[in-house]
Order: sequence, then structure tokens, then C-alpha cells
Amino acid sequence: MLKLKAQFMDFEPGIPIVKLNVEDATDLGLRPHDRIEVTYKKTTKTAYIETTSTMIRLGHIGLRKESRRYGIKEGTVIRIRPARRPESLDIIKKKLDDIELKKEEIDKLIRDIDQNRLTDIELGALVAAIYVHGFSERETINTTKAMVKHGEQMAWDKKCIVDKHSIGGVPGNRTTPIVVAIVAAAGLTIPKTSSRAITSPAGTADTMEVFCDVSFNIRQIKHIVNKTNACLIWGGSLDIAPVDDKLLRAEYPLSLDPEGQVIASVLSKKKSAGSKYVLIDIPLGDGAKVSKIEKARNLAKRFKLVGRKLDMHVECAITKGDGPIGRGIGPVLEAIDIVEILEGKGPKDLREKSIELAALMLKMTGHGDEEKARRILDSGRALKKFNEIIVAQNGDPKKDFQKMLGRYKESICADTSGTIEQISNTAISKIARLAGAPKDKGAGVYLYFKKGQKVNRGEKLFDVYAERKHKLKNALDMVNCCRVYIIGPKENMLIEEI
Repeated sequence: MLKLKAQFMDFEPGIPIVKLNVEDATDLGLRPHDRIEVTYKKTTKTAYIETTSTMIRLGHIGLRKESRRYGIKEGTVIRIRPARRPESLDIIKKKLDDIELKKEEIDKLIRDIDQNRLTDIELGALVAAIYVHGFSERETINTTKAMVKHGEQMAWDKKCIVDKHSIGGVPGNRTTPIVVAIVAAAGLTIPKTSSRAITSPAGTADTMEVFCDVSFNIRQIKHIVNKTNACLIWGGSLDIAPVDDKLLRAEYPLSLDPEGQVIASVLSKKKSAGSKYVLIDIPLGDGAKVSKIEKARNLAKRFKLVGRKLDMHVECAITKGDGPIGRGIGPVLEAIDIVEILEGKGPKDLREKSIELAALMLKMTGHGDEEKARRILDSGRALKKFNEIIVAQNGDPKKDFQKMLGRYKESICADTSGTIEQISNTAISKIARLAGAPKDKGAGVYLYFKKGQKVNRGEKLFDVYAERKHKLKNALDMVNCCRVYIIGPKENMLIEEI
């Protein structure tokens, strides 16, 4: 064991890292990324080391500033020693060898991830193993249950707790706020936790943050839900299925999305939120996460099976995902679409999809059908409910979103006439992100034409918004080097000449 003096430093949040002087690390036989036990008084934590010959003085240890909550000050003596190798490493190797994991092995694995005993490299190996070899039904069920166990859980007095989730991949697919407003106005309880964007121009939480606060603790969420029947908050502000967030971090660099892990990820969070009825939206089409109908159907079957094992009623909707949904891509632009639809206007595809999804949720709980969902939206009851949720989450329903758009704007026009055959999900997402979305709330893309419509040369196809000039330039460079719209020749009305 080695005694070192504390020295505070800035570290990336969420990753348990300490820094050691190279000579001190060598004395203990440690190398970068090795595990150590860090002890102060009776508190011991496992961390990974980074070494330096300049930033940390000999005899000192670099700690994150948050360590002060344990009573540690600059110069406080900290004891360190090499940590034991986690059993989970052998479990990961077993999965790499395509051997099915037992329940107790999955429990150990999830526990070690929860307690930060695995490095991002080791988590990456686990995600790759699941991606290559898949999860069996037993593994998916046991992983989901273990992820629920290692996190907080919400309990409700009401029986009919509902939720929805889209597996993503389609820009502008911002149905959730509209569906939540319709369903809550119908009298159902929907405590909706959502994610921020990882690779997309906006997640539901990013868009809702334009309207109101999205970070709340469980006590505050219960107050909001009891008052309005719903909430639209960021799940990352809670300790619900926290292992999932750590696995997502490992999936991000290679954009891996293993099917079994997707199911465990989604349903563990729904179960932890106390949901009894869950609707899963599976967009299908070129450029979406699922491009084959057979895969979509198989995924739906697996969601429903695992849901039953968790005592949840899960239904799945396979929806069109071969192009963007709505017109706005980016937080503020998507917020504009949402308000317009709630006010009886807005893009037809987003409106109809929202009504259909809300209708499925009403039907699966025995509370109505599509006619009822449409009536709630058209009557203004959904708008009223949405505004109630915004106010309960410290927001202002009367914001002027046009003033929040990025001040740098460029219009892209059609260079030929014809019919829109395809709009690239991937290209639209990249352009919106290069423009600054979702971090810059007013950045993004606004579409004027959708698939199947006719366009004339010179007409505006879309606008690109940015809050910074150099980001607009980056986005326009992407416009120039990829095919965003595929336009076919004008349709000839003459079928045959005789």
C-alpha cells in the first residue's frame, strides 16, 4: 500500500479515474488503465489510473474535485493499492467465445458495471461480443432484470401506467410530446423519461428543453405527474437503470446497437419507471436502424416476449422510417412542429403518426381508439394538457420560437425538376449536427418538400440554420458532398400513344 497526498484536477464526469506520477505508479507495478483501490478513512473506491510525469508531483494523487464530498482536502493523505481483477473479465471472455451466460454470471457482470469496475475498453469488448454473437432470450431477460435491480425504481398508486419508446434512427420523428399530451388528456398516466441525442440532431429531452426544465429527481417527478398525469423529462437526471447509460457510452464510438442489448436497455428503463403498458415504435426503411421487415417483426416479437417476463404488456408498431418525419430537424425546429400540430396545423406525416401511436396506446389499455385520439387533438385538449406539463416543469408555453432560431441561414434549392424519390436520413442528420444541433438549440434543418412530392427547379428544398457562422459553413460543405434529395424525372401523364 502507498500513501499519497490529494491534488484536485478536472476530469470527464462519470468515469472513475485518478492520476499518478509515473514513478509512484512504477513503485507499485502499475500501468495506465490498471485498477487500484483508493481509501480515505473507511471509504474505499475502485478507480483506473492515468500516469504523468509533469501534471502530478511525486507523492501526490490527482482526484476529481467531487472527492471533496468525502471530506478530502488538498494535501489529505490517501492510501492506494492494486485492486483485484474482476471476475467479470472472464465472463466477457466467455461471451466473446460465444458461450451463453448464466443468470448468476449476468448478475455479477451488471453489478461490476454499476460499481465502475470495468474500463470503457472492457465494456467495448462486451458490447462487441453481444453485437457479434447476440443475446439469447434467457440472456436478454436476465440482463433486463439485473439492470432494473441495480438502480432506483418508481412506484405509482395508479394501475394504468403507460409509456412509449422509439428505437430511433429517423430525424424529426418527434411524436412523443404529442402522444404524451393526447394520452394524458385521455386520463392515462404517462411518466415519460427520454434520452438526449447521441448521434442524432435531437433527442426528445433536447427538444423538450426548449420548452421547459427536464432534469428532476423522483420526488419532483411524482409531484408533476400527480398534477398533470404526465411528465416529459430527461432520464439521465435519475438513477434509473444506470448500467444502461454506461453501456451506451461503450456503444457510441462504433455506433454499435446490439439487438439483445437494445431490448434490455429500453425495457429495463420502462420497468424501473413503473410502466405497465409499453408501446414500442420500430421505424422501418432505408436509412433507419431497421431496414428489413423480417428483422422488424423478429425484434417486435422479442420485445413482447421479454415484456411478458417482466409483467408488462408490450405492443409494437412497425412504422415508415425511410425518410425524415415532420419538417423540423433540430431542437427549436422540432419544437415548432410540435406546437403547430397541437394547434391543428403542422406537417401531416408527424400529425398522423402521432395520432396512430396515441390510438394504439388507448386501445391496448381499453381507453379508446383512433377516433378518440383524433378528437382529443382536434378539440385543443391535447394542447391544453401539453401546456399544463410545460408549466409544471417550470416552462413558458408562450415562447417565441422563431426568435430562438440560429441567425445564420442558407436555403438550398432544387437543381432539377421532378418527383422526390428519396430523402437521406443519414445526410439530413449529419447536416443538422454539423450546423450545431442539438447543443445549439436553434441549429438544424427545415424541410419544404417530402418524399413523393413534385418540385420545380429553383424551388427551396430545405433551409439550414446555425448559431455560428463557421458551423453553417461546415454544414454547407456536407450539403455539397452528399446526396440529400434524390429527384427523379417528372412523371409523364401519357401512358401510351396509339
